[in-house]
Amino acid sequence: MEPLPDGSMNPRRSAIKQVASGRFGVSSYYLTNADELQIKMAQGAKPGEGGELPGHKVIGDIAVTRHSTAGVGLISPPPHHDIYSIEDLAQLIHDLKNSNPGARISVKLVSEAGVGVVASGVVKGHADHVLISGHDGGTGASRWTGIKNAGLPWELGLAETHQTLVANGLRGRAVLQTDGQLKTGRDVAVACLLGAEEFGFSTAPLITLGCIMMRKCHMNTCPVGIATQDPVLREKFAGEPEHVINFFFMLAEELREIMANLGFRTITEMVGRSDMLEVDPEVVKTNEKLENIDLSLILKPASEIRPGVAQYCVEKQDHGLDMALDNKLIDLSRTAIEKQVRVFIETPIQNTNRAVGTMLSHEVTKRYHINGLPAGTIHVKFTGSAGQSFGAFLCPGVTLELEGDSNDYLGKGLSGGKIVVYPPRNSSFSPEDNIVIGNVALYGATMGEAYFNGMAAERFCVRNSGAQAVVEGIGDHGCEYMTGGTVVILGKTGRNFAAGMSGGIAYVYDVDGKFSARCNNELVDLYHVEEEDDIITLKMMIEQHRRNTESVLARDILSDFDNLLPKFVKVYPRDYKRVLENMKLEKSVANHAKEPKMVNGISVTTKKVQPDQSASRPTRVANAKKYRGFITYERESISYRDPKERVKDWKEVAIESTPGPLLNTQSARCMDCGTPFCHQESSGAGCPLGNKIPEFNELVHQNRWREALDRLLETNNFPEFTGRVCPAPCEGSCVLGIIENPVSIKSIECAIIDKGFEEGWMIPRPPLQRTGEMFLLQKEGGHCWQWTSWFGCCGSTKQNGAFCNCVRTCRPNWRFNDVRRSKHED
Repeated sequence: MEPLPDGSMNPRRSAIKQVASGRFGVSSYYLTNADELQIKMAQGAKPGEGGELPGHKVIGDIAVTRHSTAGVGLISPPPHHDIYSIEDLAQLIHDLKNSNPGARISVKLVSEAGVGVVASGVVKGHADHVLISGHDGGTGASRWTGIKNAGLPWELGLAETHQTLVANGLRGRAVLQTDGQLKTGRDVAVACLLGAEEFGFSTAPLITLGCIMMRKCHMNTCPVGIATQDPVLREKFAGEPEHVINFFFMLAEELREIMANLGFRTITEMVGRSDMLEVDPEVVKTNEKLENIDLSLILKPASEIRPGVAQYCVEKQDHGLDMALDNKLIDLSRTAIEKQVRVFIETPIQNTNRAVGTMLSHEVTKRYHINGLPAGTIHVKFTGSAGQSFGAFLCPGVTLELEGDSNDYLGKGLSGGKIVVYPPRNSSFSPEDNIVIGNVALYGATMGEAYFNGMAAERFCVRNSGAQAVVEGIGDHGCEYMTGGTVVILGKTGRNFAAGMSGGIAYVYDVDGKFSARCNNELVDLYHVEEEDDIITLKMMIEQHRRNTESVLARDILSDFDNLLPKFVKVYPRDYKRVLENMKLEKSVANHAKEPKMVNGISVTTKKVQPDQSASRPTRVANAKKYRGFITYERESISYRDPKERVKDWKEVAIESTPGPLLNTQSARCMDCGTPFCHQESSGAGCPLGNKIPEFNELVHQNRWREALDRLLETNNFPEFTGRVCPAPCEGSCVLGIIENPVSIKSIECAIIDKGFEEGWMIPRPPLQRTGEMFLLQKEGGHCWQWTSWFGCCGSTKQNGAFCNCVRTCRPNWRFNDVRRSKHED
């Protein structure tokens, strides 16, 4: 995101930045470097579900970008944790607009019945852009249940949204976009006629770059190097910018042809002209189920619902930024921003002043990037009651001091700044018994400090990933989904504390000894504060709290710290503890390796030698690992006997292989493709029998040979013959063959049937009873004979009866091409 040396925009900078429920990596710097900020309320492939990133993928740049610890899994909360109503969404829109006044604010919704009403509320909340996402959209991290069962086609949601916005006179205030498996110019034309002005593409351009729809994006094992941070796999990426450019050129050309046929010169003329769409009667005739589907409401032009109203965006939203208190703060801080001179500002504040400090942080970040200003360069003291989102996305170098109280969302996305809140100095109540800040404080904070002389309401420090905070009591659901940072709570907590907490540390002053009952122990363990590092950190943070807020409670605890220390409880996530201990061990080993060793009284320094990367990969190991097996191991199939020997007899051509390291390793190379081709008979390239290859590969890897045999016999009657003479088109269609040698499927299949004979599993399986039906086998096919026998019928090769229609079963049709049924009379 840093500009180039000549000051021009870095081409690696993403123009569109998403702000989802997890807020991973969302900071003032992240938001400032964007042309569009998109709030992801839902996703077509997994609406309403929070994502989860496994710890083994949180490495390197991913951990740094998301402000988390490498190796610790990340969980995204559902969107209702900070957005309970349309008013909360409107507040987030306002916050993001303050964080980057030049960016367009977008809201992503999923196509569902009733989405039009939701979109109306979004536009009333001053969103500049609305995206309706269809259920066909793909994402590598979605569950199959979400991909297959959630959401509706974009056509339904788009038509409803466009009509509803027009009916309410809101269509002219926002741009409408749709996405979800748009592939062709025709798709764009239909979307435009239904009301969209913009069109999102993701899957199709990825395909042009080499994506093969493995659906393993979340596993860090993308074989074509697109969705992975593995340097070995990234080397396999073969995409070029010209591939995407050519795709969009051809798509645009197709759209131009359609527009010319319809008589439109511009996209603007097409928007909402659903009267140009009609149901294709020929398609309806091909499927009787389509006769009862009525599309008249979808195809009704919105201009008929409310004539004279704008059908596309014609005006910009008024976000009211000219009335923001930050305009005054920016003017008063001009010398600090331009010359880094310290400034101190005092000003009153009231609860109508929202997102105070956010626009100021944007100005600082634009000039000084991620590092901001030196600590305390801009110090603003407020007196009164602050509105929502006080100090949201506050950048380094800015300190906000509030004598009074604050509403919800205080310190949202804190990005390195400092926030101090305490009651009026002349107040008579005890701060530790009263709430001074509202709900959802420090949601998604990434860096910085916060000190609160009083209690916080519910959902304190949810998704905190790096901030240090001290508070004197909280409500329910504190520190949920926290992944980093340090929190000290000098008072009681509500229930469900630390639910989903996978990182960071919390120290709780357990006054009444009941904290363990209020803590969610699913991912965390509770410890006494006994380690020296913990004691130093805890005491230092309480001292900072006393110094910044003049807290009486902090002073009393520090005055008797040694006696009160046993009442403190350390909340420590298990995975976080494991990762930190491993890091300490690795550091200790590395330091020990650097120390010179004495050999015969002579100091000798050892040097670690890197293994030769060019060395061949193993083809057989004792216990092969399936994860990344296709990278770790090389292909080896069962070898054939010497031709000079095998022409002299009728024995087996291949060298017999007993199940062992070879097959365990070779089956580990199977990638478990999300969209496998090896077993797809319909594709014309895979197994003509439809063998369930990925399934029996996995069973062989797990050493479950009997189940593997049963799975093979479900589709292959005589694998001892067909498996040997088959030219193995399955290996030719193996997805791994795109980048590596394919999986040795044929060797595995032959080994399964050989194992079956060795173990005595291949025995006759006569039916429990006979039906009395007689079938004529015209070409004496062995497959047909066996299947008719299993069905309880008799077979004959003599054509001595009246022929009837072929049998219809669950087997592939071609299995019974040679079978006809006859009336057999004794």
